[in-house]
Amino acid sequence: MAVFPLVFVTLPFFLVLLESFAPTATAPKRTKPVTVEAPAPEVHELEWAEPLRRCGRRGRRRFCDGPRRVPLAWGEAAERAKRLGLGDTHAYNVLATRGPWDELLAEVEHDAEDTLLWPVPEGTMGRGFGYVRRQALANRLHKGVDIPAAEGSDVRAANAGIVAYADNGIVGYGNMIVLVHKNRTSTVYAHLSEARVFAGQQVERGETIGRIGRTGLTYAPHLHFEWRRGARPRNPLRRFVDRPSRERAYQLQLAMQRRRQAARRERLAARSR
Repeated sequence: MAVFPLVFVTLPFFLVLLESFAPTATAPKRTKPVTVEAPAPEVHELEWAEPLRRCGRRGRRRFCDGPRRVPLAWGEAAERAKRLGLGDTHAYNVLATRGPWDELLAEVEHDAEDTLLWPVPEGTMGRGFGYVRRQALANRLHKGVDIPAAEGSDVRAANAGIVAYADNGIVGYGNMIVLVHKNRTSTVYAHLSEARVFAGQQVERGETIGRIGRTGLTYAPHLHFEWRRGARPRNPLRRFVDRPSRERAYQLQLAMQRRRQAARRERLAARSR
C-alpha cells in the first residue's frame, strides 16, 4: 500500500523532466537570395588563313589581290559551309552565273529587308553603276558602286544573310565577301584590307564584316559594292538608307583629300632623301 502513493507523487516530476528536454521550435534563419550569373558567351579568337598574295597585270598596270587577310572557318558555320559547298571559287562562280540555289536559301536564318543599309558609315559616294568608265573600259559595265573611305574603316552588312564566300581568289577583287539573302539577292564587298567573317556564318543587318582596303585592282582605298538579284547585277543606289548627310559627306571628302595630300608629301619627301 505504501508503493502506490510514491508512484503518484513522482509521476508529475518525470513529466516535467521530459518537457524540459523536449526540443523547442525556432524560427528559420533568413538567407540571402543566391544569384546565379549566366555563363559568358564563348569568345573565339579569329585564326587567319595563309597570307597568299596573287599578282597579275591588266594592260600596263600591275596589281595584286593580296595580301590575303581572311579568317579560317570553325564550328557549326564550318560544317554548314562544307555541307552546302560554300567558300571556294566554284561557289562564287555558281552564284555569279545562276544565282543562289534553294538549299542555300533555306539555310538563311534572318529575313532580308527591301532596303539596303549604307555599307560604309564613314564613306562617300564615288563611281556609280553602269557604263561610267572612260577610255578603253568605256564599254564595260561597272557592276556596282564604289564607296571611298579611309583605309581600315568598318564595312557592315547591307542586309541579313549567310556568308557564301570570303577569300581573295577572284582576280581583281582582292579580299572579298559575298552574302546571300533570303529574298534571293546577294551583296558583294570587294577590295577589303581584311574580312571579319567566314563562309557558312550567319550575319545580321548592320554587323561589321570587314575593313576598307585597297587589295585587288584599285587605285585608292574604297569599297566596291554590288547588289545582285539572282545572278544579275542591279543598281543599288535608290535602295540605300542611312547614308551620310550632304554636310557629313562633304566633311568626309575634305578629310580624305587631306589624307591624300599628306601621303603625297610623305612620298615626295622620301624620294628627296
